[in-house]
Amino acid sequence: MTEELAISLGTSNTSIFMPGNGIVLSEPTVIAYHGGADSHRIKAVGKEAAAMEGRTPDSITIVHPLEDGLIANADACRDMLAAFLLKVVRPGIFGPRIRAIVGIPVGLAMEERRIYDDVFAKVGCSQVIMIENALLAAIGAGMPIHTHKSGLIVDIGGGMTEIAVVSLGAIINGCSINVGGDMMDKALRDFIMGKYSLNVGAETIKRIKSRIGSLYSNDMTGLLVSGTDIAARAPANFRVKATDVMEALMPYYLRIADAIDSILQVLPPETAADISEDGIHVTGGASKILGLDKLLFGKLNLPIIIHDDAEYATVLGGGKLLENSVLLGEIIGKR
Repeated sequence: MTEELAISLGTSNTSIFMPGNGIVLSEPTVIAYHGGADSHRIKAVGKEAAAMEGRTPDSITIVHPLEDGLIANADACRDMLAAFLLKVVRPGIFGPRIRAIVGIPVGLAMEERRIYDDVFAKVGCSQVIMIENALLAAIGAGMPIHTHKSGLIVDIGGGMTEIAVVSLGAIINGCSINVGGDMMDKALRDFIMGKYSLNVGAETIKRIKSRIGSLYSNDMTGLLVSGTDIAARAPANFRVKATDVMEALMPYYLRIADAIDSILQVLPPETAADISEDGIHVTGGASKILGLDKLLFGKLNLPIIIHDDAEYATVLGGGKLLENSVLLGEIIGKR
């Protein structure tokens, strides 16, 4: 028996797609150990481990296996993935064979690719097909990547932003920059600490971004949040404004705009014409902030499409390939 899975292993979130069932798992990329990470005594993974952050005793260690879009702790990544797979794959006496499409960053070096190979082999994947995240995101967003027309995809993930021009089932130009949702979360937390002398937790930062995240300078919405007053060393409530989010995060979105522009500047005329007609497709969890489409349009003067289910575009793209063997064969044949 062979199980087929598409796996998006992200810095912030890991998702798994199973044909016929859709997305069967979407959880934070985090693991908690009893004692140090080298003990391998797993306390919790995913949502349960993330809920422990900031609340753990010294006997519990929280580990984020990926940094800046890459596997930084192979052992912790293996432990976490093994636990995730047990949630979605029915165990047997010998266990099922697993054939997986796995998203990887654009331009992954051979030594980094070997780390991915080793991690997935050790969690029971007998066949691993590694495909660039940007290409998977383009497929998940419904871009016609198998035609001769060129398209531009921008995937703003937790650890990095990947930008790629795709055509005929392959990436013909692209780059990645170390700007992502995790970096933005830290920037927003530092901004609130500096402006309000308030220390807030990771869950609060995510709630602020989801509730009042905006890149509009005239957005007057606000949100009452709780944290620790740094001076008084006591619990406190402050009202954070949407303009605080804009001030903290705007430099990062402008860096993304500049990176897109650098790709556009070197495109051949025919490719540029295709993108001018079809626009720029944007995916990734950090693409959901209000006003991003207006910001990018103002900087690039091209249509901007922010996709529904943007945070799941990569794993949905892998799922579409599992369900379309012809397209998968075409993409594998170009490697």
